[in-house]
Amino acid sequence: MHQHIFTQPIVSEIKQPTLLTLRLLESVSDLLVLSSMTNPIVEFVVSQVNATQATLIVRHQPFIELIYHDTQQVADKYDQVRSIGQGTRLYPTMGIAPRVCIDQLRKGITVDIQADEHVYFSLETLARFELISLEQDLRILSEPHALVMAKAILGRKFDYDEPSSMLAVHISELEQVRRDLREYLKGESGKIHPGVSTELLKLDHLLQNKHQWLLRTYHQSLERPNLGRSSNEQLCNIEQLQRKLDCFELLAPKDVSDMVNKLSDDEM
Repeated sequence: MHQHIFTQPIVSEIKQPTLLTLRLLESVSDLLVLSSMTNPIVEFVVSQVNATQATLIVRHQPFIELIYHDTQQVADKYDQVRSIGQGTRLYPTMGIAPRVCIDQLRKGITVDIQADEHVYFSLETLARFELISLEQDLRILSEPHALVMAKAILGRKFDYDEPSSMLAVHISELEQVRRDLREYLKGESGKIHPGVSTELLKLDHLLQNKHQWLLRTYHQSLERPNLGRSSNEQLCNIEQLQRKLDCFELLAPKDVSDMVNKLSDDEM
């Protein structure tokens, strides 16, 4: 379960009290995190425990980085106590706005891990997340391929300065993903879990928003060479032209300048 959303298992050795910081990668889009908030962020399974040393099997979502720090502090209380073969998962707290959880993940949240014949897990006081033991985890979700593909394209950060030809490729790919989602919903109507159906509809709405933004950017790239300019803006810089005219006037002979001025006056 969750193989499609987790990284490959990582073996972590805990030899003394450890602070594990979980932080979002800088390149990750908020849309990907938003669509993944129903899934566990990280999973710990206790493989071995020997006195104050422990071996953990860790899996986490790929948009998260793990940073380990040794510490001498001992936590006053623990959220989870686990033995060999047992594990725990980290989820966003129910009822908390996803925006709050995403912001906290960007700053980093800390899990205190200690071992003493058992392994103890505790979260920082203000964390908007909770640890749930594996045997009590009722949030298990087996996601269809269409759902995974939709999350993948939502999580991609597009470069809106790309040429129009590349933007057209992105638009076509996004349309294909949306078409796959609709076909899956239509073909599996009444067969899939209502929670999965609801999430598919939410993702389709997010994909539609991204599709509209890409279309707008694509049309703007066709109408003007630079997104920083309006379509009817003059390409020439008036101030730069004025400086050039001043330089020509200083360098040109007086009779030439007088002739140019006379011609300009006649045209007006």
